[in-house]
Amino acid sequence: GVAAAFFRVVVEGDSMLPTLEPGDRLVVLRSGYRRRLRTGDLVTVRDPREEGRGRVLVKRITDLDRSEAEVSGDNPDASADSRSFGRVPLESVTGRVLYRYAPAERAGRVR
Repeated sequence: GVAAAFFRVVVEGDSMLPTLEPGDRLVVLRSGYRRRLRTGDLVTVRDPREEGRGRVLVKRITDLDRSEAEVSGDNPDASADSRSFGRVPLESVTGRVLYRYAPAERAGRVR
C-alpha cells in the first residue's frame, strides 16, 4: 500500500539544531521511492558505527556523487557525521525527510 512508502522518525539529540529539535517527529519518504537525492536534502541514513543495529541518523547531504554521500549535522559541535565516519554509500540512505508533524507548533515542511 501507499503507507509503505513512508515511515516516521523521532529526533534524538542536538546534532540537527536549529533545524530539528529533540522530540521533533518526522515523516520520511522511503528511499526506494526517492527522486534523485540532492545536496542540501535532509535524509535518514543507517548509522555506520552500529552495523546491523537498525539505528538511523538524520543528517543533511553536503556532497554527493553516484555511489556515496557526505552527510553532516547542522550543529557540527554535537554531530557525529561524515567528518568522523567518512562518506556513506547511497544504499545506506534510508529515506528523505518530508515533513515535521509534531510538535504541532513546529509542524510543516522541513528545509
